[in-house]
Amino acid sequence: MNKRIQTLLKQLIGRKEAVTSKQLASMLFVSSRTIRNDIKILDQTLQQNGANILGSRGYGYRLQVFNDEKFKTFIEGLMFDQDRVPVEPEDRVKFLVDKFLLSTNYLKIEDITEELFVSRSTLQNDLRDVKVILNKYGLHLDKRPNYGLKITGDEKDIRFAISEEIYKRDFAKPTQNKYSESMFLSTEQIDIIHQIVLSHMRETDINLSDIALSNLVIHIAIACKRIEQDHYVSSNSISINEIIDSTEYSIAIQLLKEVEKELDLSFPDEEIYYVTMHLLGTKIFSSQHWQAVTSQMDASIVETVRLMIQQVSHHLKLDLENDHELFAGIAVHLKPTIHRYRYGMNIRNPILDAIKENYPLAFEAGVIAGKVIEDHQNITVNENEIGYLALHFGAAMERTKLDNKRKKCLIVCTTGIGSSQLLLYKLRTNFSNKLDIIRTTELHNLNLYIDEVDFIISTVPLPSDIHMPHVVVSTILGEQDIHSIEQHIDNKRNNVVEKYLESSNIFMNQPLTSPTEVIQFLGEQLIDKGIVRSNFIESVLERERAAPTSYGNLVAIPHPLEPQSNQTFWSFCILNEPFNGEKTQFK
Repeated sequence: MNKRIQTLLKQLIGRKEAVTSKQLASMLFVSSRTIRNDIKILDQTLQQNGANILGSRGYGYRLQVFNDEKFKTFIEGLMFDQDRVPVEPEDRVKFLVDKFLLSTNYLKIEDITEELFVSRSTLQNDLRDVKVILNKYGLHLDKRPNYGLKITGDEKDIRFAISEEIYKRDFAKPTQNKYSESMFLSTEQIDIIHQIVLSHMRETDINLSDIALSNLVIHIAIACKRIEQDHYVSSNSISINEIIDSTEYSIAIQLLKEVEKELDLSFPDEEIYYVTMHLLGTKIFSSQHWQAVTSQMDASIVETVRLMIQQVSHHLKLDLENDHELFAGIAVHLKPTIHRYRYGMNIRNPILDAIKENYPLAFEAGVIAGKVIEDHQNITVNENEIGYLALHFGAAMERTKLDNKRKKCLIVCTTGIGSSQLLLYKLRTNFSNKLDIIRTTELHNLNLYIDEVDFIISTVPLPSDIHMPHVVVSTILGEQDIHSIEQHIDNKRNNVVEKYLESSNIFMNQPLTSPTEVIQFLGEQLIDKGIVRSNFIESVLERERAAPTSYGNLVAIPHPLEPQSNQTFWSFCILNEPFNGEKTQFK
């Protein structure tokens, strides 16, 4: 039973209600056809082990257990097998990456093939994928005749890879990681480190998020194990003067003294610098007032934050430049961010996918802000960091909604002041809690006020170049007009597809084989039609390089880094063949 079918079984276990193939396909990021095939395979296995799958068209699938003992034995055996030899290629690759990272000796290919019960050629195929993963961290597999293979690279990069590739799989619960007991520190040892760190954070009035606390514990645990194996970090790339003058250095000294005592280790100066760098790269702040915190920031950080908010406000048409809480929050976040990237420290964002899926506009703000950081701080910002920046902007957007519950509205009326005032007062009577009507105006003066409002109510059709949300009503304002306004205010219109998608921008069954080809193809179509500017394709590719827009469910939504058109539109493409085994769509 492969990994996907095991995941499918987990989705069915414990569900009282049926679940459709479409729902399962969305959960597993595959097609409904794949789900139906997997269900058949799973059902054959289950029927021999005390259960089966009931299914009906339009209703879905449900697990039925007819022999509790037999099914329980099957599940327990399945769980036991998962802790033994990996069978699927992707599981073997993970196993090999872990094995090489945690080994200080050369590993012979013959020994590995015996351990995994695979042929030499199969192992060679797996090792190609292993090398790709290790290359991300600047690490390589050194091959030595008669000895085997061993990881080579900078010690700091090896620790980075251990943290990312081993601990990230159970990041929120490092003390329960399966590698703690068998290959790394014991659960008790990691618990001791956790308690020491927590104690010192409380004594020094320093606040750490749960994620930041776990991250720090993980890196200290990794340092302990590597020291036991006589592998130490180098201080060549560290600005020692900057570190030893910091508060974090004093904390690191005291913290590690206690770890030394408890675990019977000795931390040289380089390792104290290493832990200090992780403290500097953690979002640390005492319980001071926000204003007091930002007043202590370096001038370059303050200027970078100002430009970040300015660029996001400009590109996304948001009013965020006077949000002092946003400014302070990003400033506090940016200081450790710069330290992390300067010293090559890693950060994880366990909710990155959820941010992309649920807050796409905030994530877009994070992309724009990340570009500003790169330009002004000379560091490269990855997706994890963009996700954290998105949280700050998302919170600011929610605050804006609270502060601006009512939409600023402009009334356009051409029949004179009397009818304008009648319409004004009737609108205020019906929509005082939803609309802030700033004024009435004539059609020819519309452009004087359009930038001040969110919504227009007009008694005449507006020019085609007006893209502001609007509704045309009768001067007398009947019941149908009131209903139409309500729909617009509450965003309940159902014609969004018709509004933004034209049939000429739909491309079915295209023989394209990569994201770049898709973007190139769609971009050329739009450029030829004069809808977008000539640099549209490069802007979209630049946006993809910052963070891919394939957010899941086999759909990607590439778009330019900056607006390249004066109108809102969709261009839709479905491919002949998928990139990753299933039908893939790009909007």
